[in-house]
Amino acid sequence: MKISVLLANNFDESEYKEFFNNSVCMVIDVLRATSTMAAIFGSRARRIITSQSKDLAFKLKKRNSDFILCGEEGGLIIDGFDYDNSPSTISKTDLTGKTVIMKTTNGTYSFKKAKFAKAAFPVALLNLSYTVDCVLDCACKNRSDIVILCSGKQRKIAYDDAFTAGVVVKKIMEKVEDIELDDAGELVYNSALKERSIMNVFLKSSSGKSCAALNLREDLKYCSLVDKYNIAGKMKVLDLNDQFRSIICLEPYKM
Repeated sequence: MKISVLLANNFDESEYKEFFNNSVCMVIDVLRATSTMAAIFGSRARRIITSQSKDLAFKLKKRNSDFILCGEEGGLIIDGFDYDNSPSTISKTDLTGKTVIMKTTNGTYSFKKAKFAKAAFPVALLNLSYTVDCVLDCACKNRSDIVILCSGKQRKIAYDDAFTAGVVVKKIMEKVEDIELDDAGELVYNSALKERSIMNVFLKSSSGKSCAALNLREDLKYCSLVDKYNIAGKMKVLDLNDQFRSIICLEPYKM
């Protein structure tokens, strides 16, 4: 099995169509989008609908008043939304059976880049082992390789995502023999091996520094927890009607 790592989402997806066609994708935006997604499913939500803009999120909310709005701009809650993209806050919220509209610019952008993959899963440290098991299950069923897509920060490499990718690679290698890594895979794997503290990784990354500046240390601590949840989401593209075409959503994956 081949594992490839893309260190940022700043590529033309049309040039990578064949590459994704043969792969199951794992999307990482550990601070904080994919960690929040893990917490949302951990709080028993039924579905996450992603939105790249607050205007689209409000339009979707108007379609169904029971939808929950979750999102941020510049790391802060959006006026009129129910929650920030805060995994520590979401973890204390009962979302049983709810559909959550999640506005996340970079995370949504990454899933759009992965639209040609056989399947795509968000992954965070919070649901690391379970998501790896789901991805391996899906990859084996589809006889596919795996691509790990790091969202990065402002189209550039972010160390927190690269480190998390390395932890994912390490976990896969513990479960599967005969793994072939590309150069970026070797890079993130060796980076993960040398680190001793997840919080230190976060605090020296560009994304972590931004969170710390906004006094979001509680979220940094929460995002550093490993295997808190045994649940994973899988991407699905919805075509609700002419107004809402190609909406990307996530639903729990059952092995």
